Amino acid sequence: MSKIAIIVDSSFAIPLEKRNRYHIMQVSLPIIFGDEAYREESDIQDVAALIKLIDEKKDLPATSQPSPGEWIEALNQAKAIGYDTAILMTLSSGISGSYQTVTNVAASYEGMAVYTWDSRITVIAAGHQALLAATLADQGVDAERIMAALNQLRQTMGVRFAVNDISHLQRTGRISTGQALIGGLLNIKPILSINLVLDGKIAAVGKSRKMSGALKEIKLALTEALSTVAYPVRITVIDANNQKLGDKWQAELQKEYPTIQFERSAMAPSIAVHTGAGAIAVVWEHDWQDLVRTTTINS
Repeated sequence: MSKIAIIVDSSFAIPLEKRNRYHIMQVSLPIIFGDEAYREESDIQDVAALIKLIDEKKDLPATSQPSPGEWIEALNQAKAIGYDTAILMTLSSGISGSYQTVTNVAASYEGMAVYTWDSRITVIAAGHQALLAATLADQGVDAERIMAALNQLRQTMGVRFAVNDISHLQRTGRISTGQALIGGLLNIKPILSINLVLDGKIAAVGKSRKMSGALKEIKLALTEALSTVAYPVRITVIDANNQKLGDKWQAELQKEYPTIQFERSAMAPSIAVHTGAGAIAVVWEHDWQDLVRTTTINS
């Protein structure tokens, strides 16, 4: 039976305690201020720390991707402790070149079987994909079946998020479609989505003058999505240093959907570089823990 390592980038926003529990390895994304590179988690622990650094430096950061060498180092570490197979998992290829990098690394790496996975999303929604993969690997499910389960989970994911200011997404080049809306979005709250079916790119799908209005728009999308599913759903509310509003959104959503499993999470600093502080996201998906059960039953 293969021993499968799950290796992710830090945008997956899986807390250290949970990574240790599920034996998930991580490669950190760099956050760049001018000529200085800071590592997510080790140097910049959360969005509050990112905001503090922005204030200190009077500058706006950019992000980059881990180098091929860093992925190779993670593979070497995995091989050294007994893994013979690895799945390299990255944030969406629609917003980063990381997936292409790991594809190139996998093609040339020797000594173990290396699979690659494009989450087509980021933060803890991608994290749930990793948790699914790690749990199945721990239970002895083979890599091909894990990849199939990941595809099944990804197909059920939907996301809407609201930002205070679209200029960050414009500045970093992460807004891809909905360009006709942008002129009208500059002074209101843009509502955005990520296309998980096609390319994992960010698209503007609506707008609201207030965050409360954004939540109403998100509820419409969520209700439509929930009306077509017959599996247990998990909804996660994610905030970029906006915990009070995130808690309020979760409370309102729980009241409206009382039978659904909810989770709260924080935005990874590397993603907050692009969304700006104060952003709120709502993700819905087939509950990954239910997929663990159904996958192991059918394996």
